[in-house]
Amino acid sequence: MEIRSPSAVVSGASVFSRVEELHELCGERSILLDLVTDAIVLRSIDGQVKYWNRSAERMYGWLAANAIGRQIVDFLYHIDDPHYQAAIAQTLDRGEWSGDMQLLTREGKSITVASHWYLLAATTASPQSILTIDSDITQHKLLERQFLHAQRLENLGALASGIAHDLNNILTPIVAITELLPLKLKNLDERTQKLLNTLSENSKRGRELVAQILSFARGGDGEHTLLQPRHLLAEVMQIARQTFPRSIEVSLQIENTHLWTLSADANQLHQVLINLCINARDAMPTGGELTLRAENIIISSEYTKLHPHAHSGAYVAITVADTGIGIEPESIEQIFEPFFTTKEIGKGTGLGLSIVRTIVNNHHGFIDVSSQVVGGASRNENRGSQFRLYLPATPPSEGFSHTQIAAKCARSHIPLVGKNELILIVDDEPSIREILSTTIESYQYRTILASNSQQAIELYSQHHGEIQAILLDYMMPGGDPQQTIAQFHSIDPNVRAIVMSGLSADEIEAHTHSETIKAFLAKPFSTQDLLQTLRTVLN
Repeated sequence: MEIRSPSAVVSGASVFSRVEELHELCGERSILLDLVTDAIVLRSIDGQVKYWNRSAERMYGWLAANAIGRQIVDFLYHIDDPHYQAAIAQTLDRGEWSGDMQLLTREGKSITVASHWYLLAATTASPQSILTIDSDITQHKLLERQFLHAQRLENLGALASGIAHDLNNILTPIVAITELLPLKLKNLDERTQKLLNTLSENSKRGRELVAQILSFARGGDGEHTLLQPRHLLAEVMQIARQTFPRSIEVSLQIENTHLWTLSADANQLHQVLINLCINARDAMPTGGELTLRAENIIISSEYTKLHPHAHSGAYVAITVADTGIGIEPESIEQIFEPFFTTKEIGKGTGLGLSIVRTIVNNHHGFIDVSSQVVGGASRNENRGSQFRLYLPATPPSEGFSHTQIAAKCARSHIPLVGKNELILIVDDEPSIREILSTTIESYQYRTILASNSQQAIELYSQHHGEIQAILLDYMMPGGDPQQTIAQFHSIDPNVRAIVMSGLSADEIEAHTHSETIKAFLAKPFSTQDLLQTLRTVLN
């Protein structure tokens, strides 16, 4: 008999029909079949294992001595598994079967294998045995799932910019009208004023949510400002109380009278806290206690030796604690890995905690996690999970106090009222054109309106000596914004353009490099933002 290479044992169809003969020739050690990396198993038609190579031992955990002679459905396959039944039926009918299967190893670990089954016949043509060759593709499938997740996120990022632009165009007139109506209607009763305030607050909240979606989709660092965590925690607590089941008691504990401030992106920290609160809610399906805590912490150099990501200095420690089912010890090291989730299929993407860690790291902070699984001795007041975020703080001695900051802002306050300047407003949305015109005319400006780039260029050609500034929508049908800006500049090199868009300033700057653009307004913007930007540019 011709002896072929190990690869021929795996791929050559002529060798499959003589595996038993090869087995006998090689003796008990089955040297050639033990060299291949795939698991090779030979069993009789009734399922009794006749051969089990070393790769099968490594892949499935059972030694050949424990597998040979046993029924394969007793330890590797489940006889009632529809995939197993389909594989058997097709092998007996067509002589072979190929497909992926989920199998359990001796240690209970689930693996995915690419399996190939072949029906072997003796010279009498009567079936005698089935040969299976399995390749472990668990890691390949994991990488494939991660790639698909990443691809979906990339598509989400592409879609989010377009959707955000449209949503912000819808929100812009709503925000502006809620701020303009109290100026136009002087004698509003208290109830109507409250309704307007509610509409204004929800419009602004909608704007922040769109910003959060864009921040997540782009994965950007965001804009860091000085903020007081007390207010952020109070808002998150209010959202949790309003939206979580009543069986979950939500509380806020501020350990220090004066919490230090943070240099942070408020939207991103809001996203972090909401993610942690949602995880806590899901860990308490029958109810429990969700506690938000914050305190000032000084971390010493001794502490940093135990925590490699920590640096000595001042921190605000924010804790999100629950009395839920807890996290298994073996899972704690994995919970921050992308796409890892302990939730049921379809109920979690495995991205929430990964995003939390990324945002905290971008803020030069770190996270501590402790958890106790419910059951046995853990049924006490300390059960559940605690996520403690350490964020670098700005103690009063290192920065402005709130009083100083307010005084500094007051000194730099810019008068909002115009001086009868003519402003060209260019936007394809009629509602936005009208509300912008009405708003700034209420503050002693004059306006001239254009619905597209061509009309704007014509108007600017006729009145550029009188027009002091242009409010220009960046995304309009039928016009290239860069060309439009260039044409304005060719008419008057001193033109002052304020770009309005639902996109971020970074996205616009990446495509536009023009000194003509003097400022940027992200839709939807407040009346205060609009008027301050106008005055700054005009001054």
